[in-house]
Amino acid sequence: MSEAVGVGGSVTLEELERDPYPIYARLRDEEPVSWVESVGLWLVTRWDDVQTVDKDSAAFTGETEPSTLNRTFGKNLLGSEGAYHDRVKAIIHPWFRTGAIGHFPGEVIGPLVRELIAGFSERGEVDLVAQLAEPLSVRVLRRATGLEEVDDDTLRRWFAGLAEGAANFEGDPAKQELADATSRDVDERTAPILDRLAREPDDTLLSSMIHTRVDGEGLSRAEIQANLKVMIVGGLQAVSDAIAITVWALLSHPEQAALVRADPELAAPAVEEALRWHSPVGTSTRQTTAETELAGVALPAGALIAAVLASANRDPRHWDRPDAYVLDRPRRPHLAFAAGPHVCVGSLLARFEARTALQELLGALGGLRLDPARPPVFTGWEFRSPQHLHLLFDPA
Repeated sequence: MSEAVGVGGSVTLEELERDPYPIYARLRDEEPVSWVESVGLWLVTRWDDVQTVDKDSAAFTGETEPSTLNRTFGKNLLGSEGAYHDRVKAIIHPWFRTGAIGHFPGEVIGPLVRELIAGFSERGEVDLVAQLAEPLSVRVLRRATGLEEVDDDTLRRWFAGLAEGAANFEGDPAKQELADATSRDVDERTAPILDRLAREPDDTLLSSMIHTRVDGEGLSRAEIQANLKVMIVGGLQAVSDAIAITVWALLSHPEQAALVRADPELAAPAVEEALRWHSPVGTSTRQTTAETELAGVALPAGALIAAVLASANRDPRHWDRPDAYVLDRPRRPHLAFAAGPHVCVGSLLARFEARTALQELLGALGGLRLDPARPPVFTGWEFRSPQHLHLLFDPA
């Protein structure tokens, strides 16, 4: 790419990884559609333009070429468009509706959270990422998908290997070799599970993908396994990050945390505001299908676009006080789960996990607060979260 050097030409990957928000603010003001050489993408940063990219699949397709997702997982929901995408989504999406998983907070997530809290409640301190957010996301994913025979460490290994391929935009052969080996391992290990569920249906996502028919048509074995890999990657890091970010955001504002502790129903807006304020998934990746113009910028056909969800969620053209965490902010949709045809199908389950974890923590642990001696360190721009979240509380 040989675009003229503008603001985006001065942006380094290191700066984005350290803290992208000041960069997003400058791009929104000066260069809202910007070629950023360091990441090989056009960054789109304003709310209205991000909405356009996410929703106009005729001009901005999710079926990119090359596609790191399709290359690693096989053709899947996120890496497809049109009739194929619509068919797969119509089969998968019903399992994620409230009518199918509305019992999860009380019957699945709540007991798991309480079990994890019991493991550290007498100590007076916890690394929430390592001891609650990450293991909870693993165990809920295992129960939800139907991978009960797969242990926690294997699921974590699968996530790490698949994520390596999903983020391998540079086409590093070593990264792809690991991702491909992981993908084969998932296929081999899940084959007997799928065989069993074909004979003995249950209430899990895999069973639903096997047995659901829309207009008489279902998913092939390859399609089921490819989309399972999407769920593994999306259902572990993003959900764990959402839990950690929500707890950190609220505890960073003790007066607002006190309101949620007094009224657990406020956990819902607390989660939504945290996801807006500090979106765990930074971008939606799209590709132009033809020459097009966006915000006055001419984009060539085949241009790879990053619609920056995290930036749109702080655009002052759309939000009042966008850089502040405001629990009682007037309710309006954010873009933490993207928008349009590729809006995250697992967003309801992620919300259930974050709300339930927050309510259980505030209810069980008196004096819950951030550890001032070990503040969290946030890194990343595609996925931004703390690796550790150290909290203090009154021991049980």
